[in-house]
Amino acid sequence: MKFENVQLNKGNGYDPATGMFTAPEDGVYSFTWSFLTKKGGSVYIAAVVDNVDHVHTCINTQQSAHINTSGHLIYELKRGNNVWIRTWNMPAAFIHGGYYTYFSGSKINSI
Repeated sequence: MKFENVQLNKGNGYDPATGMFTAPEDGVYSFTWSFLTKKGGSVYIAAVVDNVDHVHTCINTQQSAHINTSGHLIYELKRGNNVWIRTWNMPAAFIHGGYYTYFSGSKINSI
């Protein structure tokens, strides 16, 4: 998933063209994300590190709209490791964009 409204990108680790964060240096990183949905189906979301899913969340929006889900991942990354948010079984129309949906990450410790 691409998050194109980038508020801060110190170190230029996040690429809005691909939706991927690439660790600029070794360290322990913290990532959070939140999605606000529209009515219409099920939304599946995963935090992915180098093609391996690590945290899953799911929302069923068939009965009501404006349901929020969020997640958090703390992970030790090596320089060049990639982190991104993957969605599946979900048309983009089910997600509110703008400030209602976000992906955030920061380095919390050096190794």
